[in-house]
Amino acid sequence: MEEKPYQQLVDDAFRRIDAAFENVDPDLAESTFSQGTLTIVFREKQELLLSPQAPTRQIWVAFRDRAWHFGRRSEGDGWIDDRGQGLDLFALIEELARTAAGVTVTI
Repeated sequence: MEEKPYQQLVDDAFRRIDAAFENVDPDLAESTFSQGTLTIVFREKQELLLSPQAPTRQIWVAFRDRAWHFGRRSEGDGWIDDRGQGLDLFALIEELARTAAGVTVTI
């Protein structure tokens, strides 16, 4: 995949995630999209970081002591983990928001 389409897909994914946190109490979870990276700060200052990785055409996610790498699905829309577990990027963010901050978001 060329750089420009990849970056557009990443930007679209980050905008969708960022929009899901618009109506969430910022004391529970707050999303910031800056300089190509999306950061979600949950209560107690726990940071979830999402960053594009252009060389591998992936999105990398880090939270606490865990990290995940997501590539584009070969069919359909979305991003899937590269370890073959079938983990969807948006589902992971929704689950982490629920467990880390007790908020329900839909991406």
